Amino acid sequence: MRGSWIALALLSLTLVGCSGSGPSGPTGTVAGTLTKQGKTLTPETSIVFVHNESGAAAFGTTAEDGSYKIASPDSDQVPVGMYRVMIQPPASSLAAEEEPSPEELLDNPALSRPAKNQDEFSFKYRQLSTSGLQFEVTEGPNQIDIDLK
Repeated sequence: MRGSWIALALLSLTLVGCSGSGPSGPTGTVAGTLTKQGKTLTPETSIVFVHNESGAAAFGTTAEDGSYKIASPDSDQVPVGMYRVMIQPPASSLAAEEEPSPEELLDNPALSRPAKNQDEFSFKYRQLSTSGLQFEVTEGPNQIDIDLK
C-alpha cells in the first residue's frame, strides 16, 4: 500500500520537474464526480490522470459530494488526449496504514484489519497498470463521472 503512494509521490515530483510553464497546444478542463456504485467515497480521495503519450500528470481530490476538478501542476488546463486514471485513498488514511508491531497485534488483533475507508474500492484502482480506467480529454470543458465497481 505504502509503496504505491510513494511511487505516486515520486511520479509527481518527476512530472512537476518536467512540466515547464504549463500545457501547450489544445487544452481542456476536467471535472466530474467519483462514486462507487453510486455512493460517494471518503472526501479527499485522489484522482490522478496521466496522459498516454506525454506522461504529463494532472491531479484532483474529491469533495464531500464526490465532485472533483483536475489540474496540472501549473494550470487547471490539461492537454487534450487519452489519459489513464488511478484512484488513491486520502493521504490521512494511508498514513494510518503503518504496520503494527507483532506485540501490538497480540494485544489487539483488530489492528490486522484495514481501516473501513481502505475497503471502499478495490486495490486495482490504485495503479495505472491495473485500474482499467481510461478517458479522453477534448478541447474545452470535460465532464467525466467515474463510478467504480
